[in-house]
Amino acid sequence: MPSPHKARIVSFIALLLAFTLPLQLARAEAEPVPSADLTPEQVIGIVIESLRDNDQSDNDDGIATVFRFASPANRAQTGPIERFARMIKVGFNDMLEHVSSRSDPIEIEGDTAVQAVWLMSSSGTEVGYAFQLGRQRGGEFDGMWMTEAVIPLGEGEHSGTRI
Repeated sequence: MPSPHKARIVSFIALLLAFTLPLQLARAEAEPVPSADLTPEQVIGIVIESLRDNDQSDNDDGIATVFRFASPANRAQTGPIERFARMIKVGFNDMLEHVSSRSDPIEIEGDTAVQAVWLMSSSGTEVGYAFQLGRQRGGEFDGMWMTEAVIPLGEGEHSGTRI
């Protein structure tokens, strides 16, 4: 027969699991991951939304999502995640917390997709980025669209105040 102390510990662990397991499962469901079922437009949408919402957590969850959708070749150039996060915060900080976005039509040729996305900052400046995605061939990401490169396009036509 277990001691009362051991029984309380077992009860506490069971109670802890009962509360934390659903939270862990909900978080895992909420974090998008690459999938062969996602179109290039959907992948770009996930990346843009993740960048917009990044600061809603103190953990850079949005940047972590963007890193998950970076192709293996992209990760090799920009990773690990800590380096990638610094790169976003320093070189692409206008992508974070943008207030809205608009996209040009996507162009897909074979295993390459390119789309210009225009992000509006809270200050009213619109900046553009060209997203280049590649459909991965072979390995653990086979058939999945992932970000190969992001190229700054500069200010958009909706930047600043117009009369």
